[in-house]
Order: sequence, then C-alpha cells, then structure tokens
Amino acid sequence: MSAREVYLAADPVNAEIAKDLLAGHGIEAHVRNQYLWGGMGDLPANVYPSVWVDDDRDFIEAKALIRTFERGPIKQGRPWQCPQCGEYLDAQFELCWNCQTAKPAD
Repeated sequence: MSAREVYLAADPVNAEIAKDLLAGHGIEAHVRNQYLWGGMGDLPANVYPSVWVDDDRDFIEAKALIRTFERGPIKQGRPWQCPQCGEYLDAQFELCWNCQTAKPAD
C-alpha cells in the first residue's frame, strides 16, 4: 500500500476541506505541502498543497468524491438542524461539521 495524490488544492484551506470530505466517507488522507504555500512566488517549485490518500485501494473512490467537491455545491433544499448537537447547517452539507452526525433523510 502506498499513498497517492488525489487533489492539488489552490490553498491550504481547500486542501483541508477536501481531506475532511474524504475522512467523512471513511477514507484516510493527509495534506502535503500545506506550509510551503506561504513561500509562493519565492520558491521555484510547485508549492501548492495536495491531498493524498493513505491507502491506494481508496484512490478511485477518493477521486470521484474530489470531482464532486470540485463541482461545488449543487444540492438545493432547506437548511437543517443537526439532531445530535443542534448546529444549523446549509442544505448542501451531508454531515454536521461540529459532531459528524449524518443529515437526516427528508
């Protein structure tokens, strides 16, 4: 098993969001180069942060999730309240950001 890159992010924030999206689907991943991004323009190299899956067997599923992530929010609907912790979330979120509870079925 070896790590494989699934996403090259524009900045560290998007890299962390993508990593957390994968984690929410049971895929272990990590971010590389998140600190090099601060040297943009000063370093003669690719300094964009990237997301890597830890297990090569998760690569295809992870790439599919990343493609959906890159298309942006497409779900319409009503905001919802987490039944576990009470947090209010926008319709496009499938998991509560606060406690990771799944969005209830409509």
